[in-house]
Amino acid sequence: MATELTPCGALFETMKRYGGISHKDLARLVLSGRPLADGKSPLSRCDDRTWVSRFIVHAPVGSLQDRYFCDWGVAALRVSARLRSRDGKGLSAEEALSLVTDQGGALMEQALRECHQDLALYRNVLERLARGAGYSVEERAELAMVLFVAAGCSANVKRACAYVLDYVKTVHGGRLETVPAAVMDQGEQPGEASADPREQAQALGLLRMVGGLVSGGLHWVQPLSDGVEIGALALGPDDINDVEPDVSGHHLRIWCNEAGRWCVQGLGSSNGTVLISGEDGSETVVEPARAGASACAEPVEVHAGDELILAGSTRFMLIEGMPESWE
Repeated sequence: MATELTPCGALFETMKRYGGISHKDLARLVLSGRPLADGKSPLSRCDDRTWVSRFIVHAPVGSLQDRYFCDWGVAALRVSARLRSRDGKGLSAEEALSLVTDQGGALMEQALRECHQDLALYRNVLERLARGAGYSVEERAELAMVLFVAAGCSANVKRACAYVLDYVKTVHGGRLETVPAAVMDQGEQPGEASADPREQAQALGLLRMVGGLVSGGLHWVQPLSDGVEIGALALGPDDINDVEPDVSGHHLRIWCNEAGRWCVQGLGSSNGTVLISGEDGSETVVEPARAGASACAEPVEVHAGDELILAGSTRFMLIEGMPESWE
């Protein structure tokens, strides 16, 4: 008997067929690290192909609960980063957008239709996210992926659309169909080039992650600012002190350099910092545990989709966007 295609199945099949991401690898990107009733987390079961296939990919609609997945926006950012770097054949933003609107879009629509979801609403929101004015192609690809992942994980169009519209407001300043395309492209117009590359950079947002879910609000860093400090005793107006007790008082600095690239630098922390690449999952030691050493580590470049782990306990996901208050 053929297995019924579910939205979650469509998500996994799309990424495997068109994105080159195996079921196992996708599970690592979207599943939660929070323990279930048996004490094991969904993420810890990713190596069990039978479990992933039976209880995630081919699970009946209604049997998958939110606690199986990490935050949908975070999952979408991880997937997007992986698509950009897959085995040296990364997808461009245009190709990633096509993946969820054309190739994978048909699979998702079939699955949503079979579980009696509102296809008209899904198509309306996807069309506005993917082709509406006011966004760069990179932003459109990101937002379409957020909707695609949310629909796949929830199997509920209304919840997925509500989530992505809130994501638009929180991360991109609520600019859905409000900013003329010319404004977004001003850096390409003759005579409009800025002498300071930081003026062309997007804001960097830090999302605190606890057990695969977002904890608290977004912490934004403005490119033209002096940056922010993260630490248990960080007291500046934009500094971040939402951290666990094992994070040093002055642990890490993050800023946009003169070339318009985001960087982090350890501040001589006791328990160190690790960067996890959003593109391939590789780890880079930003600063090793120094047991109170006073010397600072060398700066390390970071990108949207990367994750920072401070002292092994405090995790931040990095995103790019435009806070509504800066519009």
